[in-house]
Amino acid sequence: MTRVIQWATGVTGTMSLRHVIGRADLDLVGVRVYDAAKVGVDAGTLCGLPETGVAATDDREALLAADADVVLYMGKVETDTAGCFADVCDLLASGKNVITTGSRFIHPRSLDGSLADGIEKACEFGQSTFLGLGLYPGFIGESLGPILSRLTQRTQRIDVREVLNYSTYASHDLIFNAMGFGFPPEDTTPLLTNTDYAAAAWLGSATVLAQALDLQIDSVRGYREVATTPRALTVAAGEIAAGTVAAMRFGVVADCGDVTLSVEHLTRMADDLAPDWPTDIGYEVAFLGAPNLRFHLVIGDHDEDHAEQGCLATAMHAINAIPAVLTAGPGLYDLSTIGPFVANWTQRP
Repeated sequence: MTRVIQWATGVTGTMSLRHVIGRADLDLVGVRVYDAAKVGVDAGTLCGLPETGVAATDDREALLAADADVVLYMGKVETDTAGCFADVCDLLASGKNVITTGSRFIHPRSLDGSLADGIEKACEFGQSTFLGLGLYPGFIGESLGPILSRLTQRTQRIDVREVLNYSTYASHDLIFNAMGFGFPPEDTTPLLTNTDYAAAAWLGSATVLAQALDLQIDSVRGYREVATTPRALTVAAGEIAAGTVAAMRFGVVADCGDVTLSVEHLTRMADDLAPDWPTDIGYEVAFLGAPNLRFHLVIGDHDEDHAEQGCLATAMHAINAIPAVLTAGPGLYDLSTIGPFVANWTQRP
């Protein structure tokens, strides 16, 4: 029985928690929450299941001292990078393996060498293993890109793209404070208005893909473009006034000599905004070369919330990685270095 701590219970974390509770091979031993209203609430109650006897806590030190094999870490690394990396290092140093989601965990060394050094030292001290993954970033380019490359004779460019409508995504902090929806285009308050910061969200993805394809990144260029809404919009995260940002695309272009890698995210709050941008909802990996390839993945059926189903896919990617992380040696891994793994459907709830 693998002892698991669920760290954070946002949209993805709650889906992860629900699945951990239902798995016969996983034993939930702790839940970290940040909302005072959730403290002391039974883990089952938090995710709509019967009570488990495990109460959620905001006591960081108690969870660091707890006995657990793996922590599913889903804290807000986009808005609190330093705090989340400190959490992860302390967890690793305490001897717990850590599987994380969030763009800045996909390849820590491409984000900041000192952060990666901290993780590696913590892994050495605690004899523990770290893996960052997700969906986008954290799967589409990093895992599907190398597989599709098997079909090619040569390529000169690989484009990886996510196109979503975030009108149903309820995180006010992410949608407004981090991404900058609902702000005037010239307002530089939100985090992602910093082009370098925005590009860093996808640099790890491009780096892991380059590593998997044995390419060397020579230079990187980040970008961010926005479009405004002509009318007021009411979305799950709040109100977006007319004339403010309601669509955006941002990403990174990496020059690898004869091959160029592009990783971008494109989000709208209404399907009719920015009609000149790509409109097909889902995830795409395209190769320009011989042969030309275009792979398009849609997560969720036509009547399902694609953003919500993407969160479920992210949660399951983390849970399904547990066996590979437990059998790997101590150290910092990414999707180009961890051993292969697949879903374990026999233990599903």
